[in-house]
Amino acid sequence: MRGAVVLILGFAALAAGCGGEDEADTESGLPPPGHAREVARDPYALTCGDLRRQPKTSTASRLVINAEFALAQVPELRQVVREETLNRTGRSVYYALTEICRGRPPEFEPARLAVEAVREGKYRAARNRPG
Repeated sequence: MRGAVVLILGFAALAAGCGGEDEADTESGLPPPGHAREVARDPYALTCGDLRRQPKTSTASRLVINAEFALAQVPELRQVVREETLNRTGRSVYYALTEICRGRPPEFEPARLAVEAVREGKYRAARNRPG
């Protein structure tokens, strides 16, 4: 009987250690390293899960901030940057990302919709505020 208990506990420990990197990183608030590199190369790879993890760690926060400002510099938003500022355009992108992610699954990639919505003027950061 004692051997069966040890065997069951051994399987339970093994199963707990076999989670994917996404599971452990989501709990810790850190983005998976491979995903973070992908977002650094392509900010359109940002996910709603990244936005939800943002307040948990400075690393997760930097991932989102870097992506939002990279998106603010895409050719589609050049006119918006000219009319506003790069900072305000980045804040508009962030606003659009957060609004588009409401009710969406963590793996959803909102960046293309956010850029288009900012370009169309649907989401704009508040005026008459610093930035």
